[in-house]
Amino acid sequence: MLAPSLTLLDFHIHRSYIERELCVQRDLAEGMRTCHGECQLSKRLKALEQEAEKGFPAEELQFRDFPMVVEPMASAMTDQASVDAELVFWARVMAADGHARSLEHVPWG
Repeated sequence: MLAPSLTLLDFHIHRSYIERELCVQRDLAEGMRTCHGECQLSKRLKALEQEAEKGFPAEELQFRDFPMVVEPMASAMTDQASVDAELVFWARVMAADGHARSLEHVPWG
């Protein structure tokens, strides 16, 4: 829903660059130009419209059934090495499943 507004905002922010580098009339004398980069804006808006007509890509969604919250291991951890080993283990499991690493090591001390 916000894509057309953001495209329009981006166009106005970068309008001088678009006129100078991307516009179809960039080679004409400045007094003869009528487009002022609006050709690029219409191309972008048309691309957004075509993308919206395709519909929501529900078939491209990937669902994961792996829990995002990691429960601590049942064994009692008494030293830093075992804590580090568990963090490394869960980071690998989550990375292999496609989740971003959410556990960060906090130094003891």
